[in-house]
Amino acid sequence: MAFLAAVPAMIRQFSSVLAGLVALAAGLVAVALVRRRSRRLARSLARSSARRRGLEQQLRERATRDPVTGLANRALLTALLADIRPGLTVVLLDLDGFKEINDELGHQAGDALLVQVARRLRDALPDADLMARPGDDEFAAVWRGPAPAGAAERALARLRPPYQVAGRQVHLTGSAGVVVADGQRTSAEVLRDADLALQAAKGGGKDRIVRYDTGLRTAADRHRELAAGLRRALREGEFAVHYQPVVRLADGRITAVEALLRWHPPGGEPIPPGVFIPVAEATGLIVPLGWWVLGRACAEAREWHARDGVSLTVNVAAHQLREPDFVERVRGALEEGGLPPSALVLELTESSLVADAESTARLDVLRADGVRVAIDDFGTGYSSLAYLVHLPVDVLKIDRTFLATAVDTTLMRAILQLAGGLALQTVAEGVETEKQAAALRALGCEHAQGFLFSAAVPPEELDALLSGRLELGAARAR
Repeated sequence: MAFLAAVPAMIRQFSSVLAGLVALAAGLVAVALVRRRSRRLARSLARSSARRRGLEQQLRERATRDPVTGLANRALLTALLADIRPGLTVVLLDLDGFKEINDELGHQAGDALLVQVARRLRDALPDADLMARPGDDEFAAVWRGPAPAGAAERALARLRPPYQVAGRQVHLTGSAGVVVADGQRTSAEVLRDADLALQAAKGGGKDRIVRYDTGLRTAADRHRELAAGLRRALREGEFAVHYQPVVRLADGRITAVEALLRWHPPGGEPIPPGVFIPVAEATGLIVPLGWWVLGRACAEAREWHARDGVSLTVNVAAHQLREPDFVERVRGALEEGGLPPSALVLELTESSLVADAESTARLDVLRADGVRVAIDDFGTGYSSLAYLVHLPVDVLKIDRTFLATAVDTTLMRAILQLAGGLALQTVAEGVETEKQAAALRALGCEHAQGFLFSAAVPPEELDALLSGRLELGAARAR
């Protein structure tokens, strides 16, 4: 009976224990679930972190690496150059002829070519602390100290063998500017000086190396000053046109005049054309200058042609010839100046004339109007019978190098026979002595110009020469 009386209490105690066990089991299950979820969450977070680190790495790569070649880009190059120490060396290379290949074969082929170039440069310069592609067809190699001897030479040599691109064999060369840090304080200054050396290399004929010196910076400063001065001079009318006579050797008569640009800044010395014309060409100012000369010369030559039958010769820059409205501008200058087309001779270099078919077509249109075309400095460019047969040319102006000391009779005779066979008028440039004039006359050269007869003179002095008030030779010293 006592046992039976205790049963309810035992049941209650068992239920309590069972409830505790159930609660414990539930707690253990909950802990296991939490742990499992925690591990799952940890794995998920780890994967997310890995993806984030991967994305960060990709972003860093995109921010500092060239996507085409895998080399460092300009940002990473600039960052490395932030710590400039004496002796730090930069070789800046530019590919000669890349633009033409890229235009002809397309950008995809161009990118493939850049990849090959990058591989060759890495092979040629394995000890460089950084290889970069800071621009389109520009590459850079950096050493934190002095570069190994002959590094730039090895790089250019490695670029010369042919490349296979888009099923074609193509050739490239490179130009290089080298700067060794010595006083440059910023990465911008180092890169500026390397670029000055590079531009000097390209301007000196390409496929060559120029090492920076302070003279290049002085020249660059002078170039900027001249460019600013040219813009001011155009705006404020500081230019004038002088005229050099072209003389018929048979009788000494002036048959034409060549218009030549002169610049005399107010309050300063005259600046020689050999100094400012290259700057005008490099900056594109040669185009507005050329049109100004043509307009002024056509107006000033009108009376000389009407009174004395004198033709006008005007130099035309290659940049002008490529202008889409070239024909209209020439016709407009003739009309405004009152000069007939038959009185005008456009003078171009050989390289300008063989530039492209569109330029040739423009000259053909003007020749149909009566305008004549002359090759200037013949014998220094593409001189070839094949070119002369197909070019729109009426006059050969034979370069002064054939008269450097005495007339080179063998070459001069060949040129004159060539011109005669093509019915071209001939003018020998740079004639300075009576002996040269006599030799040219004996060889059958028709016309000549040079200091023997007259320097380029202002319009009023040319009037005096044409009217006989001033004799030929009197203005030779100008």
